[in-house]
Amino acid sequence: MFSYRFFLKQAWNISRRYRHLWFFGIFASLTAIGGEYQIIAQGMNTSPGGSFVSTGFYLFYNLFDPNFYAGLRELAISNPAALWSLISALLLVIAIIAVMVYLAMTSQAAIIEQSAQIIIGKKKKLNLSIGEGLKSGRQHCGHMLALNIANHLFITFSFFIISLPLVFLLITSDAVLTLIYTILFLIFIPLALSIALTIKYALAARVLEGKSFVGSIMKGLEIFRNNWLVSLEMAIILFLINFAIGIATIAGIFLFFLPLFVLSLQLYLPILTGISLVLMIGTMLVVASVLNTFQISSWTGLYLSLQDKKGRSKIERIFGHKR
Repeated sequence: MFSYRFFLKQAWNISRRYRHLWFFGIFASLTAIGGEYQIIAQGMNTSPGGSFVSTGFYLFYNLFDPNFYAGLRELAISNPAALWSLISALLLVIAIIAVMVYLAMTSQAAIIEQSAQIIIGKKKKLNLSIGEGLKSGRQHCGHMLALNIANHLFITFSFFIISLPLVFLLITSDAVLTLIYTILFLIFIPLALSIALTIKYALAARVLEGKSFVGSIMKGLEIFRNNWLVSLEMAIILFLINFAIGIATIAGIFLFFLPLFVLSLQLYLPILTGISLVLMIGTMLVVASVLNTFQISSWTGLYLSLQDKKGRSKIERIFGHKR
């Protein structure tokens, strides 16, 4: 019988028994700043000034702003050392971002592949390691990056389109613009969510079946089309778990670690301040890595199940019994 409880319990057992996956979970959590969570977060804050879209277009605009290059030219003449320091710092930031992106894509692929091995191996304890995960994960790094970029670009484009009527509403209040905004919202939010869930399956298709970029998306689209309600229910369940654990983590930090941090500042105890900061950051990192490992394992288990058969959503089961 198809059961979400089975997939969640399976993913929890993987996260609990194979703690080396937490290493990948730390970096793979960088990929979680998007997808369905970005849709929900930006859906609550669709003002142009509060979205990623406005920031991106602001930076893009500066690249074509003559004043930007005039300022650089003036800096090069007046203080070339400062310009070289700025360029060096920028190159360092780019290098760090490139390394983090590489680790994020590799880690995401490693969790998918190793959790699939664990699920297929069932109760047999496998000798998996971080080294094996990095070795296998980097083979899919380019494709994982392309799929994640495609996902984020479409979501960002969707919110840009939705935000356009809001820009004009700041200039003039027109009921037509409000209507257009509502229509665009109702069209692009479900569409963006569908793409985000399709990419979940596409990532698994790439890692587990070695499909191409287009092939992965087609496979993901096929599974989502046949199981869109199951996918939506799974996303909601995981979001609620993520939200609940996030609230519990913040509450725990405020109750235990934050008072220690404040006390250390008041008593001027730098060692205690450092310890409290390490405890707070460490707690957040551990929770994020375990939670991300759990979520990726959940989607991997669901993908493996939906390859061979169509899942039956909770809503279908409830109304099916009534009939």
